[in-house]
Formats: sequence, C-alpha cells, structure tokens
Amino acid sequence: MTSPCGLLFDFNGTLFFDSEMHMESFREIARRQGLPVPSDEKMIVDFFGRNNETICKQQFNPHATEREVAEFTDVKERLYQQYCLENPSRMHLTPGAPELLDYLKAHRIPYCLATGSGIENIEFYRRYLGLDRWFSMDNIVYTDGTYSGKPAPDIYRLAAGRIGLTPGQCMVFEDGTSGLQSATAAGAGVLIGLWEARFPSPVTGDLHIDRELHDLREWRILLSDFGLL
Repeated sequence: MTSPCGLLFDFNGTLFFDSEMHMESFREIARRQGLPVPSDEKMIVDFFGRNNETICKQQFNPHATEREVAEFTDVKERLYQQYCLENPSRMHLTPGAPELLDYLKAHRIPYCLATGSGIENIEFYRRYLGLDRWFSMDNIVYTDGTYSGKPAPDIYRLAAGRIGLTPGQCMVFEDGTSGLQSATAAGAGVLIGLWEARFPSPVTGDLHIDRELHDLREWRILLSDFGLL
C-alpha cells in the first residue's frame, strides 16, 4: 500500500457527530407525511451521505418535482438546524478533529471536505462550528447540483482534484454506506470508517475499510501508521 499524500473528509457523522439530528429531521418529515418512520439501520444504509434530492425521491416522493424537492430540502434543513441549536452540547467537532486539522494545516498536508450537505448547511457550520479556522470554499466540495451524489464516485474525484491529487493518493474518512461505496468506487488509497460508536456499522456487503474509528483522539497513531507523521 502506497502511503497517502492527502486526506479527504466526509463531514456529517464523521467530523461532526450530528447523525441523530439528521435522523430526527427525517423522522419528523415521515410523521408529518403519514409515512412509516424509517429505522436507524435503514437511514445509515439508504440515507447517510446521499443528497436531499436523492433521499426525497427514493424514500419520500418518487415523483417529486423540482419545486417539491426544494420544499423538502428547506423543511428538512430547517428542522435539522433547529435540532442542532437545541443541543449545544453536541455543537463541536469530533474529539481529536480540531487537533488533527491544526496539524494538517501547520504541516501543509493537503486536505478537503467532501460532503453531501448543501450550501445552507456549509454556511451554518462556518458560523456555528468555526470551520473557517481550517477550511475555505477552495477545499470544500458540497452538493451544488453539478455532479452525481454518493454512492457515485464523483465527489471524491472532485475533492482529490481540489488538492491536486488522485483519490488513490488520499486517505478518506467516511461514516455512511453510500459514502464508503463512493470512496471505494473512486479508488481511495486508504479508507477509514469513522462513525459514532452508538450506531451500527455502515460496512455492508463486500465493502472493505482499512481502519475503524469512533473518534480522532489517536490521530497521531493513525497518521504514523500510514506514513503521514
């Protein structure tokens, strides 16, 4: 295995343990629409990592128009941001993440976000989580309607390109099944499964990960093991 040169991060559920707030938003939409409330396991496999258009059409309204998708997105993200702000104790990055990002920035190791979030949430995170400390819009790839979302490989190809690398030269951090499929399809050099310990594993079928983590407290060991420290 060639040592990676850069790092690509999913954000939701990986650098920011916000899965419960997303899940409760989808539960509330299902309740409002009189639909069965999706289980945690279903959301981990079928929702996590996917953009709102895909989730809306695959899970809530297969015949949704562009306007209906926009309305779904607006309701869902308003609920999500409300739940985030109602839980201030959770409004911080994954333990160890700030220190890791500080190290990467100080040592000029290239890194990029590759998130299924839209611009409304990117702006929310920049305001409430202080992402500007580590990320500019130059090293964030987010859902903007110009490429196919996860599990397609596009986002990781784009993110690697943003930092002048190929996916095969990168270590990728993911928490969702579709994100792991996306990174695998893109040819990620090293694939790290990072998710909140209280949730079941997103690794299904023939997916393979190189390391399983539930926080980033031991980031120095991780970087050392893969030749980045």
